[in-house]
Amino acid sequence: MKQLILVILLCVSTLGIAQDNKAVRTITTYGSVEIQSEKKQYKTDVTLSLENNYYAENPCTTLEELKAKYFEAVKKLGVDTSKFVQDDLAYAATGYRKDGTILHFETLEKTEILKVTSINMAQVMPSYVQVRDVVSKNQLKELVNSALKKAKANALLLTEASGEELDRIYSINSYDLDGDAYWRTPNSGPSYLRLTVVYLLKD
Repeated sequence: MKQLILVILLCVSTLGIAQDNKAVRTITTYGSVEIQSEKKQYKTDVTLSLENNYYAENPCTTLEELKAKYFEAVKKLGVDTSKFVQDDLAYAATGYRKDGTILHFETLEKTEILKVTSINMAQVMPSYVQVRDVVSKNQLKELVNSALKKAKANALLLTEASGEELDRIYSINSYDLDGDAYWRTPNSGPSYLRLTVVYLLKD
């Protein structure tokens, strides 16, 4: 009798495991929406280096002298020098042997970024310019909702074509919710918020 009970319990356990291991039927779709915003943010890096003195008539001999000379030129253009963030570690990573630093600069004014990048000075190297749309939390919610609607429309199109029936969302993710993902070069195309949505299929 005990052996019969053990056999029954074993069968019930095996059935439960088989049911738990039942494959989940899903469909993966994508939804994207263009990010549009009137407010823009700009950034660039400016490298000050004593190494770059090949064509300078009166090259600076100390970083303090070079920095003061550069900031003097910046102030003449009406740019607030407190917006510059000095990053000595980033300069050390460039591999230059002589003293120097990198100045990070960000602004919401296009005219300011143009002024900073227009400075032509020996031992000073402006870097790339990047731009991004400034998006509020409410705008971000609207973008997510729009992208989700497009993802669902794509999912319905696929299920209709394959003879399946859509159930509910199984998972959803996006790498574009972090603001850093929106940075791009000024001459590139628009930015997009993209969602990856996985839907369950009805049995």
